[in-house]
Amino acid sequence: MKTMTRAAAVARENTQRSIERLVKLVRTPSPTGEEGSAQALIAGWLQELGADVVMAEPDIEAMFEHYPEVAQYPTHWQHDLVLPYEHLPSYEALHASGLEEVLNYRGRPNVTGVLHGTGGGRSLVLNAHIDTVTIEPAEKWTRAPYGAEIANGLLYGRGTSDMKGGLVAALMALQYLREAGVTLRGDVIFQSVVNEEHSGNGTLDLVRRGLKADAAIVLEPTDNQIFVSHPGGLYWQLKTEGVPRSPGARWNNGVQEGVSAIELLPSAIRALLAVEKEFNQPHAHGIHRPFSLVIGKVAGGHYETVTADEALLRGGAYFAPEVGDVGDVMRRFSQAVHAANRGDPLLNRHPARFEFLHHDDSTQQSEDIAVAVSMGEVLADRGRDGQRYLGPFCCDARHLVNQGGIPTIIFGPGTIAQAHKPDEHIRVDDFLASIELLAEFIERWCNQDAAGA
Repeated sequence: MKTMTRAAAVARENTQRSIERLVKLVRTPSPTGEEGSAQALIAGWLQELGADVVMAEPDIEAMFEHYPEVAQYPTHWQHDLVLPYEHLPSYEALHASGLEEVLNYRGRPNVTGVLHGTGGGRSLVLNAHIDTVTIEPAEKWTRAPYGAEIANGLLYGRGTSDMKGGLVAALMALQYLREAGVTLRGDVIFQSVVNEEHSGNGTLDLVRRGLKADAAIVLEPTDNQIFVSHPGGLYWQLKTEGVPRSPGARWNNGVQEGVSAIELLPSAIRALLAVEKEFNQPHAHGIHRPFSLVIGKVAGGHYETVTADEALLRGGAYFAPEVGDVGDVMRRFSQAVHAANRGDPLLNRHPARFEFLHHDDSTQQSEDIAVAVSMGEVLADRGRDGQRYLGPFCCDARHLVNQGGIPTIIFGPGTIAQAHKPDEHIRVDDFLASIELLAEFIERWCNQDAAGA
């Protein structure tokens, strides 16, 4: 195990200061759609570091123009996923919806801070999202959702793991590098982005604006392990419409008139499950299942003694990069529902409508990309797991890799098991360890010769 670097030593001497910084950010609520106050706080911290800071709201129309296959509608925690689409979302559909007054980026800027190196070194992006999901169901929390209470080595609060812990760890790593007198040759570009949850538009807009670097780290919770790729994903909904009739009027002279929208669901569900089975079939004899379908919510009907006039099914799917392009997966789902509509007598008369609510492309990279190898060496030198893994969740790395062409790893403190749930927390020791690891990595990476230097 190598001797601790100067920056890591400074970090270890200032653990309480690091914790206080994370506490302050957790106590500044930033649910998706209300990120402004927290972003102002981040901008101030970056300015104190001497970074060149830019605050800019994402340009929705420009994103749809440049990236029509992956751009998403803006979302807000109080109005999430309100604009379904059958094929792809579009700026024109958003404009026509009348929802632009709610689904927009006014007062929701990205924050970018550039710390310029002396020249000749490798550049690095540090990317984190500031937005968090809702605290609902609030009654399930046993700690104040924004209280940042510490108990038994755990710091509680919305966003602690996902992903203010990683954001603050990277900021403090930069702070302690500076205080240790470390000179970096390469530039460090720190990004605090809005609307990662259910969108990804914050990072996508920075890529659109010409972001370039030799590598990037997305600071999502990985238990301080290295992820080099991640699955694609999508959210979907299926609607059925029935014919409302009371029990006495469901049948008329032996002919069924009353059709419950709910009784139309089983055939449609079987069609969706068949897609999952189809994608997993090549792997049926092993333990790996590259495709995972979730049916998460069902609603329908208004009264117990009348056939339901409508039913709504909602869910999601994750798929490994090997499954293929997200567009191919979306088309396969739509085809399966259309086939079910044709093949089932009731669905043929009352066809189900299948729509999407959000989609993510997957990311696949070699585990031997330089940034992954370099981080692996840092971890191994500290007696930690330096292996590289396929990440289990979707994140903004897809835009940095697929649209930006930037080799990217996912690395940060906390665990994805804590994301989006009551009593979310992060282990304080993991957060503090991440600061030291990031500081050492940044010093190594940015002081290596840049390509062509």
